[in-house]
Amino acid sequence: MRKWLWLLVYVLLAGVTFIYRYELLAWADDHQSIPLLLSLATLFALVPVIPYKIVIIAFGYSYGITMAAWICWLGTTLAAILVYAGARTIFREQARGYLERIRGLNRFTAWMEAHPFMGVMTMRLLPVVPQMAVNIYAGITYTPFWVFLAATAIGKMPAIFVFAYAGAQAGSSIWMSLGILAGYMIVMAMIFMLFRYRSRKKA
Repeated sequence: MRKWLWLLVYVLLAGVTFIYRYELLAWADDHQSIPLLLSLATLFALVPVIPYKIVIIAFGYSYGITMAAWICWLGTTLAAILVYAGARTIFREQARGYLERIRGLNRFTAWMEAHPFMGVMTMRLLPVVPQMAVNIYAGITYTPFWVFLAATAIGKMPAIFVFAYAGAQAGSSIWMSLGILAGYMIVMAMIFMLFRYRSRKKA
């Protein structure tokens, strides 16, 4: 019963955040306090009703690269810890049993548990992998907390810095901002293709 209660609370939180997402961003813009910005950055990472890259860009545009990068980095890391802890303590047994029934995931789960730091950090760096899924997956597999935290903190840095920088540049040159984002996407696409090539070669 407690599991479904937590799920209901999360769904309600997601619904309220989705309805008032733009009002929350406007409110943060009017009340530029670090605790409030950190709370909103954590909320939008915990309840991804807006793509988090857009949140980072908006923060970069409004508050500059340094504050935006630090606030978003701390916020998304805190949200990752909360989701990891929830998956590990509330849904682990049921989700673990479900994973073991999926034949294609057994090999990846075994590799993930043998190389938890590299596994989490690699998934953090790949833009096509949903970050919420990484948090849940790490929580229900045997990924140690401190390994998860370190890999998450390091793996999230490059993307957050790039998007905060792009947001900060948007005020002076939208073309430079778009160029930064395009360059990042190209680099990430190359990394993803290299990752797929190496995975197929090992298989």
